[in-house]
Amino acid sequence: MQLNEILEENTIRSISQKTNISEENLEALFAGEFDVLKKVKAMGFISIIEREYHADLKPLRDQAKAYYSEHHDENGIVLDAPIAERKRGKSKFLILVVLLLLGAASWYFITQFDRKKFKNIIPFQNEKITESIKSAVDHDPQLSIEHAIAEETKNNDDTLSSNTAETIEDNRSN
Repeated sequence: MQLNEILEENTIRSISQKTNISEENLEALFAGEFDVLKKVKAMGFISIIEREYHADLKPLRDQAKAYYSEHHDENGIVLDAPIAERKRGKSKFLILVVLLLLGAASWYFITQFDRKKFKNIIPFQNEKITESIKSAVDHDPQLSIEHAIAEETKNNDDTLSSNTAETIEDNRSN
């Protein structure tokens, strides 16, 4: 299929809808106005039309190549200076920060998050205090809770009995 056959069977609008190429670009391409289009766009549009309509647009492609070879665009950017390598000092700093954050997270996990699983590995401060109190009570029975309750009960009984005795004496004297 040739370009003129495509144009006879389809309108610019239907070609634009099928290929997703704007109507302005298609009109410029079919009219041979390559000064409106960049070389890459023109060649890409020709390829799209060939693919969508199973056409051979070699004459149009050759015409575009001839135009662009004659009208070489001098507005391109040319880099002639070598690109200097950047220093890698910031990446070492980033690695150090990441390692410090990992260390802090590990410390938090081990000391705060899961004490039950790690109590055999790391003795925790509260558990040390509790164990020292238990061992002190085991060595001195007067520090036990049972002894403290018994003493308090005995003191209350003594106070109650002395209060009762005073009350009885007061009642007798009246």
